[in-house]
Amino acid sequence: MPSDIIYQELQNNGGFCAKCNGRQIGRIDIITVGIDRLIIESTQIDKDYNNTDLCHNLVQCVVEFARRTGRKILCRCPRAQSIFNRCPEFDDVRMIRVAV
Repeated sequence: MPSDIIYQELQNNGGFCAKCNGRQIGRIDIITVGIDRLIIESTQIDKDYNNTDLCHNLVQCVVEFARRTGRKILCRCPRAQSIFNRCPEFDDVRMIRVAV
């Protein structure tokens, strides 16, 4: 697996993508809600990278963005939610749903 993967922010705070040798191999889409929330809507990972840390690294990009901008994250994407559930170090930016 090549180690020269580049992570880039998409225009208009729409998420992040991962590229290797100029080819997009992964993407995480986010929606900004108000001034303090982000929703991870979806992730797409090239099938050749399914069993790598690529998705985790894309979620990490969103987490770092949320920390820099003072936002909380809600996951609609099951894959991203699974990563959040395994990473307590992301709890500071996790938006907790309150049942009513």
